[in-house]
Amino acid sequence: MRSESAAASAIVVVLLAGSACAATAHKGHTAQEAEAIAIRMAQVDAVQRLTERVLAAEVPGGRTVGECLGQGSRDEIALRVFLRSARRVGAPRVYSDGVAQVDVHVPADVLRRRVLALCGLEEGGSGVLALESRTVDGYLGESGTGRPVPDLSDAAVARLMTAPADDLVEMYPAGWERVTATGRVLAIRAARVAAYDAMADRLRAILLAPGEAVGDLVGSASTAKAAFEAYVRSLAVVGPPRLMPDRIAEVQVAAPLRGLIDVLKDIRRLRAGDTPVTEEQLDRLTVRIKAERITVTGRGLPPAEEIRPAAAPPVAGGEALPDWATTVLLATGRARVSRDVPEPKRGGLLAARSAKVRALADLDRQVNRVVLESGNTIRNRAATDPAFRKDLEMFLDSAQTVRYGPIDDGRAWEVVLRLPLLRLYECSRRQDE
Repeated sequence: MRSESAAASAIVVVLLAGSACAATAHKGHTAQEAEAIAIRMAQVDAVQRLTERVLAAEVPGGRTVGECLGQGSRDEIALRVFLRSARRVGAPRVYSDGVAQVDVHVPADVLRRRVLALCGLEEGGSGVLALESRTVDGYLGESGTGRPVPDLSDAAVARLMTAPADDLVEMYPAGWERVTATGRVLAIRAARVAAYDAMADRLRAILLAPGEAVGDLVGSASTAKAAFEAYVRSLAVVGPPRLMPDRIAEVQVAAPLRGLIDVLKDIRRLRAGDTPVTEEQLDRLTVRIKAERITVTGRGLPPAEEIRPAAAPPVAGGEALPDWATTVLLATGRARVSRDVPEPKRGGLLAARSAKVRALADLDRQVNRVVLESGNTIRNRAATDPAFRKDLEMFLDSAQTVRYGPIDDGRAWEVVLRLPLLRLYECSRRQDE
């Protein structure tokens, strides 16, 4: 069995290696790398926001999803890992100041079923995952904002430059900036414990013969159980822990198949023939499993008390904001369902799209009337500044849907959009004279 002190030393080495990233980081990223990093950071922010929204959704009994699952529990981690599957929608928006915005979404029905299963709730329960008002065309989405991170290592940059667009890749320290050193240690330790527990469950489920699994071979005898548990805890960790950007620590543990067979033969001898499993059946595992080793992943979260509160987002220049920059615009669009469309579902979809177009047009009018500190309006600034005009187009695309649904007994649709103006202010002040 590996000693706890050795395990602790391994964790410390990993943390020191992580903190050494700055020493081996790029002195300056290329423009392409900086843009890719900003987009990935925006994706991470969007997934985190989506996760927080789902965890805060109410379930029956006045509890939230997070309270139902339990903070840091296996079920909460399972939900967080599922939400990694959120897919990017449309093209990322990269502004002239290097800031990126990304939209992600997940199918609402799949998410609903997953939450119900994890919370042990039945379909149809009142108030379960009350997020329907934020779904659009059957998807629940969120937006995120990201900036280039200057202290990523060469290895982290290489991973994100080659990974598929929707995949979250390890980019330490991204995602862990607010986690204390103790929190990182505890997250890795929790992941390591979870990996050994998962390995024990995985091995116990392996079938050795019809109706006879490894768990049956181990049985309840104390000597056999002790031998099995000692074997599992002695297994080596594969590679360094991964500190993923969604703040989940991951540890992999591997069980070489040949070594497993030898241990199972020892346990069989400890059972003194009190088992129907033969040595020949144990040897056949190499044929049935068709792999040299079995690998599992354990995951852990840092304790909530080891996460520092979020700081206010940086604002270019650091000066006091004008009143308009703190404004949040709301725009409502409504459209009747056409009687000329025979299919009600299609008619509703067309009405919803028309309502959104009207809401966007209203937002456009409101934004263009904003007066900058120079006395220039947004409309006039965009007419004379091509870079700002492009930023403005992307900014309008970032409007968030806060209401999307039928009204008037299904005879019409309503869409309500929300658009904070802070991002527009940051773009406007860069060249506004």
